[in-house]
Amino acid sequence: MELFKRLNEVGFERSRRAVAALALSLFVFLYLLVSLNPPGEGWRLAFLALSACYGVAFMGVAAEWFWGRWFASGLGWSGVMVAVASLVMLGWTPVLAIYGALHGLVVLALAGTKMVERFDLQAAWRERYGMDEFGVDRLRKTVTRASASLPSVILWALAPKEPGQGMIVAGAIALGSVLALGGLGGVIRLRSWGVLALAASGALFLLGGTNHLSCLHFLHGLPRFARFPAAAELFVFHLSPRLTTLMLAAAVAPFAGPVLRHLVARRSNV
Repeated sequence: MELFKRLNEVGFERSRRAVAALALSLFVFLYLLVSLNPPGEGWRLAFLALSACYGVAFMGVAAEWFWGRWFASGLGWSGVMVAVASLVMLGWTPVLAIYGALHGLVVLALAGTKMVERFDLQAAWRERYGMDEFGVDRLRKTVTRASASLPSVILWALAPKEPGQGMIVAGAIALGSVLALGGLGGVIRLRSWGVLALAASGALFLLGGTNHLSCLHFLHGLPRFARFPAAAELFVFHLSPRLTTLMLAAAVAPFAGPVLRHLVARRSNV
């Protein structure tokens, strides 16, 4: 416990922020480079969206926006989980290990009480929204878990679909993606509809089912340095209906109790 306490109080906030931003910028340029020469028809937009997603995390960390640490940590945890699961299934792969290590570096660099004070405890936004410690903690969990689902949401929504995929499934995927992105933005702005949008998005992704896609042609079309990270992302892509639903449900969970208490109190008053 003493060791964890010392690690939790490590300083060098500016240096750690720079390290996290550097790791995020590598993924911005990696996905941007792949999008310039996509491995197949229809993949350009998906990789551009991934690049933009990491670009938002980079800006949030570099500009020290209060939610920047949560958003970047969510992407970091997503990459770590994907890398660990893929290493277990595919075996040891150095590039895939580096992919997971860079995401883990983002999580570690932004962890600790010093970074919490630099991002989460900024007085301006807490006074503006009237947030107490419990409210900040709930918001942190929701933003982190929702952002962890974004890579699989982007790939599942924007990657090429099977020709025989039904209109209902395609509509559920499109609407779920819009609700996930809009809900995350609404939660950051402390709008109650943001939580409802995230919950509805998770339900739609579960309804959408699994999008079966042939990966071999896609992977062989990639540059060698991007092949195994893309395999990791596609691992999430194939399991995205269930994984995305699980992560979005976890994102909504911190607000489930307060919402139920509010509804019960409102019903008793009536």
